[in-house]
Amino acid sequence: MMKNLRVIKTGIDVSKILEQIKKHPEDWGSQKNIKDKKIEQLDPTKYTVTVDVLQLIMGGIEKEGQYVGDTEICIPTPAYDRHTEMIRFLKRNFKDFKRCGFLSLPVGGQVGRHIDEGTYYLTKDRYHLSIQGRYRYSVGGESVIVEPGTFLWFNNKLPHGTENIGDETRITFVIDVPHDPKNP
Repeated sequence: MMKNLRVIKTGIDVSKILEQIKKHPEDWGSQKNIKDKKIEQLDPTKYTVTVDVLQLIMGGIEKEGQYVGDTEICIPTPAYDRHTEMIRFLKRNFKDFKRCGFLSLPVGGQVGRHIDEGTYYLTKDRYHLSIQGRYRYSVGGESVIVEPGTFLWFNNKLPHGTENIGDETRITFVIDVPHDPKNP
């Protein structure tokens, strides 16, 4: 039995969630559409990003130079109200949820091993719901092949990463939930 990575359920019908994603392609990169909040952006001179993001609830900062991983600020994006099927899933499975969004990864793409750093993550559990594509997910020396419709938890306080091993773009939904022993 794995202790850092747990498949909660497989075979979940994610077709309605995927329909809404396809219906609203303009929502990808939706964090760029928020004008009235100070949002920390990655410096393109320091980072190469191959993952596209469709955030429903994103992190925010209060002042220039503050690290978004050290705040509890959670800001619904304009996309939140358009992705009702995903919100329904969240409300069925969690009494509370925080930052969350869809991540895409091209065929053959990888997200290198990393740890989610900052005080925000210390009190959160991290989950994925696989929407499209097939990928290998690794956490703390444990690994699993993830198919669409798989709901899983993993310890994001340990090194983790992924590789798209399928033949289509991987789309997964990432959810941060306040830690609670009753979480799935």
